[in-house]
Amino acid sequence: MHLYIMRHGIAFEPSEWQGTDTTRPLTEKGKKRTRQVLDALLREKKLHVDTLWSSPLVRAWQTAEIAGDALGLKPKQIDELACGASLRSMQKILSALKTSPERLMCVGHEPDCGIIIGQLCGDPETDYALKKAGIAYLEGSYKPGGMKLKWLLAPRDVLKDE
Repeated sequence: MHLYIMRHGIAFEPSEWQGTDTTRPLTEKGKKRTRQVLDALLREKKLHVDTLWSSPLVRAWQTAEIAGDALGLKPKQIDELACGASLRSMQKILSALKTSPERLMCVGHEPDCGIIIGQLCGDPETDYALKKAGIAYLEGSYKPGGMKLKWLLAPRDVLKDE
């Protein structure tokens, strides 16, 4: 399996947002930066994704819509990717599928993304936290210690001119 784990883009801070945390959206800068990151990764890393899953929280869903537009995919909301996502909940979803996606991108939140990366790499003590609109690429089997981290990039790593 080829797995891309992406953290949502820059969202309004909780103190700046009048609604609930689940409805907190990306800022305009967050939308723009997310698209720039994805465009750069498509150019430089030749991303190839066939399935796109997202947390249903607005900021992650907006990130997934931007990713879907860039990748030519329709994202699917996965409740288990909301805040508090875990390796176990994702394994449960994947095992229920008739065929697992070969190239999956999941859009979620921190600290969940970093924790799941650590568990998949068999290194749960290392901090793999993703920056906003950051992305990691892993290969292997979706089980604890079954994947190898190929790269983990912050937006500044791919947007070198900023």
